[in-house]
Amino acid sequence: MQDAQYWWGEFWTGLSVFDLVAGTVLGSVVGLALGIAWWRVMHRRGWLARRRRWHHLLVGSQVVLLPLAVAFFGLQVGFTAGAHRALFKQLDHFQPHLQTLVGGWGEGLGNALEDERMRQALRSEGTVGDVADAVVAAYLSEHPLPGVERLGDGPVGRAAGWVIGKVRAGVMRGVVEDTLVEQAGRVGLESGVVREALGMHVAELLHTRGALRLVKAQINGMMPGVYVGLLLPLALIALLVALEIVAAHRFRWLPARVPAPAPAGTGR
Repeated sequence: MQDAQYWWGEFWTGLSVFDLVAGTVLGSVVGLALGIAWWRVMHRRGWLARRRRWHHLLVGSQVVLLPLAVAFFGLQVGFTAGAHRALFKQLDHFQPHLQTLVGGWGEGLGNALEDERMRQALRSEGTVGDVADAVVAAYLSEHPLPGVERLGDGPVGRAAGWVIGKVRAGVMRGVVEDTLVEQAGRVGLESGVVREALGMHVAELLHTRGALRLVKAQINGMMPGVYVGLLLPLALIALLVALEIVAAHRFRWLPARVPAPAPAGTGR
């Protein structure tokens, strides 16, 4: 327990504060600029003009509130992006220490397995996807499709058998991948983690470098939802502003337009 607390403390030591500060400042500045541009566009198009005085005060407050609101949400997004980057850099920095901590657990796992095929798979130099293909091929060879022998030994029969075998292997590989994705989803893992693992070499998967790569894939899969959650209140504010503009046109809250004076000499 003390070792776990020690390594947990070591992990957070030296976390990049620069990325956090840079992301926060950049997000705030960009958000403020977008908020000012948003208000300027509405003002120049005449969407903020109103007839009554209380409407003037309400709409006039948007000069300050809109840029500040967008800057606030930009600050949140920037801080989150900075924390995302800083966390990934810290994972890369901590990886050698983690490898020292776990030692040769992959070798011990291979020795503990009773299935010789699984031992060979762990010692394979191919990717996890290659191992999955080999397992599928072994299964299909042990369970041939009934009735294939009726196609005959001629060129057409062999070609048809080859096509059927390829289609069957592709379908089986898809079933295996979909099953892995489904099982991963039940424990809260993103589907991208499984597909990332299938493209990794077996030795890398058993190494902390590969484990951290999967952790990054899991984090990357979660980040779009985090950003959407941060920007959802801003979308709600934009919707309220749009509804107020539509209501102003619908209920004639806009100021009456003064007709332009006629050019001199046209009244004769």
